Amino acid sequence: MTRNGMIIADLIDARILTELHKTGSFAGAARALRLPSTTVSRRVARMEDRTGLRLFERTSRRVQITEAGEVAARHAAQMLVEAETAEVSLDHLRGKPSGIVAVSTPVIFGQSILAPVAAQFLKQYPDCALEIDLSDQHVNLIEDRFDVVVRIGPPESEEIIVKHLGVVFAGLYRAASAPKPQNVKDLREAPLGLLHPGAAPTPELHLTSVKGAEKTLAASPALVAMNPWLLRDAAIESDLIVVLPDIVAAPAVTSGKLVRVLPDWYARRAPVHLAFTSRRFMRPAVRAFVDHAFATIPPRLKV
Repeated sequence: MTRNGMIIADLIDARILTELHKTGSFAGAARALRLPSTTVSRRVARMEDRTGLRLFERTSRRVQITEAGEVAARHAAQMLVEAETAEVSLDHLRGKPSGIVAVSTPVIFGQSILAPVAAQFLKQYPDCALEIDLSDQHVNLIEDRFDVVVRIGPPESEEIIVKHLGVVFAGLYRAASAPKPQNVKDLREAPLGLLHPGAAPTPELHLTSVKGAEKTLAASPALVAMNPWLLRDAAIESDLIVVLPDIVAAPAVTSGKLVRVLPDWYARRAPVHLAFTSRRFMRPAVRAFVDHAFATIPPRLKV
């Protein structure tokens, strides 16, 4: 404590210090905390005034934390941990799920699956709120402060709990009115639409049969688009054969606009997992969302 009171006046000061330490940027910290840059600068100036020491050295190009800033940021991080621990304890005492659940999910999965899942959850737990981040960038459950992360592919960490939700597939689809290929060889003459051209110097289409056989075809795609909804709509309006995640194609198949071709072959198969921290200290709201996800997501993957 100084003559003028606590150096770190409240949790907002603590979050500003930890974000500045993490990002090394006043603008970056302001964006992360959703605060005006002027507020961040003003609060740092007040902390420096209270301590009588420079916490950050600023130039026009960079921000460098000082030794005093390191000490302050370390204590700020501890304050946030203590505050979160208190919140968890109070949530356990209340017992009723409430508060924000932060969720990260890959873009295609989130847009295809999570809207009804989220709507049902919020209806069932009106005291809860969801913050859903759709991103194909790898996120760290702990460092990026997410409560729950959807992973597509093999589990990546032994430090968190990872539970299997199901499997997603990508298959071949064509407009219902267009001719259907009878075998994989027919694809060589067909106009193709791919989500990406692959890592090879020339585009390739990798297929695996339900019996485990594998085939790789040199491809000259008529359309390459990282957006599966664009591919889906283009296929409906043309004779393209497109590679689509089954969860994206399903509505068009149900309506009779698209059909699965060569159904014994698929372009991708990937497990889906839910990652979260230990249930032992899990807030009731997070536990409720995890249980809800396990009840509602697996049936939606069986298209």
